[in-house]
Amino acid sequence: MRSRLSRVLAGVMTSALAVGVVASLAADADAQRRGRRGRRQAQQPQRAPMSDAIGPALQGIEWGWSPDKLMEHHRRKIRSEFQPRINKARDAMTEDRLRHQRDQILRRMRESFIEFNGQTTGYDSGFLRDEFTHGNREAMLRVRGENGDDYYFFIQGRLWKWFHAFDASVFQGADFEQFTQALQGRFGEGLMTTGAPDEGADERQWMEWQDETTRVRAMDNTTFYGFYSLVFEDKRTLSRLDQLRTNRRRRGRRSHALVDAVTGDGDEAANSDANPDIVDRITGNIRRRQDAPDDDE
Repeated sequence: MRSRLSRVLAGVMTSALAVGVVASLAADADAQRRGRRGRRQAQQPQRAPMSDAIGPALQGIEWGWSPDKLMEHHRRKIRSEFQPRINKARDAMTEDRLRHQRDQILRRMRESFIEFNGQTTGYDSGFLRDEFTHGNREAMLRVRGENGDDYYFFIQGRLWKWFHAFDASVFQGADFEQFTQALQGRFGEGLMTTGAPDEGADERQWMEWQDETTRVRAMDNTTFYGFYSLVFEDKRTLSRLDQLRTNRRRRGRRSHALVDAVTGDGDEAANSDANPDIVDRITGNIRRRQDAPDDDE
């Protein structure tokens, strides 16, 4: 299990937990002093530990990029991934098929761009509903990754958040503790927290790290959606969100789309073909890309 998680999390090596051993009993006075010091420290809010591994994990992406620049970054990446397979194609038919697959992926990326301008979207009641607001010049781009989906968020035309939703198949029954242990092998010891990650959001647990520019959170989304996520955010934008979001977040009925889909009327269910990826968007059970080229091509 852990070897699979390590491969998926970009070479993460799961660290063994250090075991603390008490060598001897201290005097009563020393124990009291330690107790008072511990209580004072507990009263102060804990800060997420710093990690030097966050910068490389961004894979060359920079905060503040425009949607066009991010799309060009992924366009070059996708083309570079397909070109070796196209060059090794055994015949013209295989080469054409690979080009068609590549172009489909690029087209889906372009068409995924959405602006949150007040019009209801399929994301308003799904697992991303707490990641954006309407009417504040916010937008999102979705890109299919190797082991999940990447959602990139913009505000006033500038990239500020990357939400990676891992495929449920990645974990094969691994719990959140195993997931975070694997990540700590890469980012170092993290801060575990339970609560609402943002105002009005659902309560959950997460582990957090930071560096000078970025906050990283490993989120447990299994209660309703059955997957884990890794969220990178620009700290400079986070510190200014109250000023950037002049329109308040919608505070309607906080339903879950999965429940609504099951309990909704028959007409909506009968029209499900109009949204072929609705199950993926609702549940987070994002499947591996079906048109991915085989390694032996």
